[in-house]
Amino acid sequence: MATQPAEFQRLANKMIRFDNHNSYFELDLVTQENEDLPSKGDAYVTIKLGSNGFSGQNRLWILSESLFYFCRSLIALEKIRKGEALLESISPGELNLQIFSIDSLGHMGVRGKTGFNVLNGTDLFPHSVTFGFEFDPSQLVKATKVDWVRKNAAAQQL
Repeated sequence: MATQPAEFQRLANKMIRFDNHNSYFELDLVTQENEDLPSKGDAYVTIKLGSNGFSGQNRLWILSESLFYFCRSLIALEKIRKGEALLESISPGELNLQIFSIDSLGHMGVRGKTGFNVLNGTDLFPHSVTFGFEFDPSQLVKATKVDWVRKNAAAQQL
């Protein structure tokens, strides 16, 4: 078995990734506001995805409370294999994400929508991707070990 490059191993502990054959979803926390700002804990994230031939990417802000709740819910979902973890962007329509239990056997799924408006001349044109697929539950275990997930799950809510 070939070893993975060090850069891939470093990123693997920084990013949430779920995949299944030709579908994938990646969520990476780029930066998080520090205690000196009124927006303490708010996070700037990147999204990359491909789902059954559709693909997209986005960059957006998440409120600290939403991120804390998502991280705690993700860890609870991994432990009990029931329920869901939800995440929404600050700006409406930029991200709606659901990581969820499909059935009582522990099968997991991810679904959501990401998008934004593009100003072209004087008109706004909406661009978005709706996605969803089942993934191996072992990927949820890896997601809960991502550094920023553990840190935010342990943080005190504001």
